[in-house]
Amino acid sequence: MSDVVGLLTSQIGYDLGLPMRALVRGPLGTLPTEGARFRVEGADGSPSAAQEGAVPFWGELWGSAWWIADFSGISETGAYRLIVSVDAEECFRSEPFDVGPNLLWERTFPHVALGQGERRQRIARDGVGWFDAGMEWMEANSQAGFLVGLLDTLERAGASLDRESLRRLEAQIVNGCSYLARLQDVAAGKPGGEGALVHQIWRFDDVILPGDVSKAALVWARASRLPGIGDAALRAEYRERAERALGWLRTATPMGGSGFSRINHGALPDAPVPDEWMTRDLLIQCEAALELALAGSAASRAECIALAQQVMARQVLPDAPEGELYGHFRTFDSANYTEKAWVHNGEGGIFGADAGGQFPFRILPLMRMAEAWPDHADAPKWREAVRRFAYGFFLPACQANPFLLLPLGYFEGEGLLWFAGLWHGMNAAYGFAAALAAEFGLLYGDPAFQEIAVGNLQWIAGLNAGITAESLFACHLYSRDVPDGVALPVSMIQGIGARQAGGWLTIRGSICNGFSVGDQFRFDSPATRAADGPHAFTDEDWITHSGGWLSGICRLAFPGD
Repeated sequence: MSDVVGLLTSQIGYDLGLPMRALVRGPLGTLPTEGARFRVEGADGSPSAAQEGAVPFWGELWGSAWWIADFSGISETGAYRLIVSVDAEECFRSEPFDVGPNLLWERTFPHVALGQGERRQRIARDGVGWFDAGMEWMEANSQAGFLVGLLDTLERAGASLDRESLRRLEAQIVNGCSYLARLQDVAAGKPGGEGALVHQIWRFDDVILPGDVSKAALVWARASRLPGIGDAALRAEYRERAERALGWLRTATPMGGSGFSRINHGALPDAPVPDEWMTRDLLIQCEAALELALAGSAASRAECIALAQQVMARQVLPDAPEGELYGHFRTFDSANYTEKAWVHNGEGGIFGADAGGQFPFRILPLMRMAEAWPDHADAPKWREAVRRFAYGFFLPACQANPFLLLPLGYFEGEGLLWFAGLWHGMNAAYGFAAALAAEFGLLYGDPAFQEIAVGNLQWIAGLNAGITAESLFACHLYSRDVPDGVALPVSMIQGIGARQAGGWLTIRGSICNGFSVGDQFRFDSPATRAADGPHAFTDEDWITHSGGWLSGICRLAFPGD
């Protein structure tokens, strides 16, 4: 077991009225399994006797033992400290942390969505799209991931923004959509490329990936029905581009084993990979068709429903669970392994089927179809498929770790894994998981989902396992002194938070890859429980992580009815 010790708190702060927690990490014996207590006091030493309680032992995972202090009862804005004691003897004292209304949103939105986007646009070639991941790459999947977060923010928070912030947000959405349009125009000049997209311009402009095409169809279709995005002519262009992209996908051949990482998927090294769409591809196509259907396309409605049927046929049912879990989905019709939350690039870094697989378990279209077409004959099936996933997989899988963090997935013979088998950290998936949890909380009125939404966002905001002296080997540029045997919680949002872990570019609001196991950009860690844990820290700042953050935080700040 690791001898690393730390008191872990959010580095950006806590939102009033939402769950507030701190964790203690250490080997067994760091605190007793019973009897540890906490108290909260003002950062200036003023007492807050109303906030006292037990620090129960959670258990052991990832080579450490964990204890949790829940101080959600704080009811006033202010700066606080947490003190953990045993038999009245102080064991840990936190650094000051802030509590306030919508604090995470207020401190991050202007920088993650607006300032970062505008700066990356200025240094992008020709000033269109966003300079991507600390280098002159502008991949279609990255641009689409950021766009999904911006579009979610516009839909959820647009009515609450001041006029200038709204204008800037809409301008960034047009910027991203315009870059994707360039990729589609380039593809039109390639054999069989009409309606598709090339992967990016200036590099890999001869690569066409179906996953890029489906994501672009989704963002164009969504942008086409939002009145603040450009003028009517531009929105009509986006709709036409989305229709062309979906048209190309109808006759496209899935990529099969090209660019497919068996480690990441939990497949045996010699497992065949069928030439079928992965479930994550079907769900994005389904959501794109849904957006066009909501804009009035009857043909897209029929396509959306047909795609949903294909997805539901792959659901793991309660009478044949994976371990004790059910409700998630098999990756293919003709293979037994199940979908993972995050896939990106195949073994050896090959662009292919896995490139940009950053949307985890995106069953949002099934939820929205049931709302839009409640009287359809399949509506009860859509609702039941969503409930199975929410309660059969998502909730117990997230509750199987002390941070309520979305796992990478279930691996046969190993169980749930969070970090082992990754290409690098998957912070975008945690943001999108928070968005999904917030939707479940609203749908079912169950506060357990709100706790998961907060836990996944707070992991990025600093309530995480902490960097250690040993974990920084995977960083390419970020470096700092960390005392031996200490875990330091860090905000993974550049320029925001008491302690930050910086990315490659020093752009305020950018979010880095985060915690993993092995080296960055290599599949060098086996997908095993023995290897699993937040043992490496990866520092590339990839714009798709910001998309995930925005999708989650806008739902937390503006939960809707």
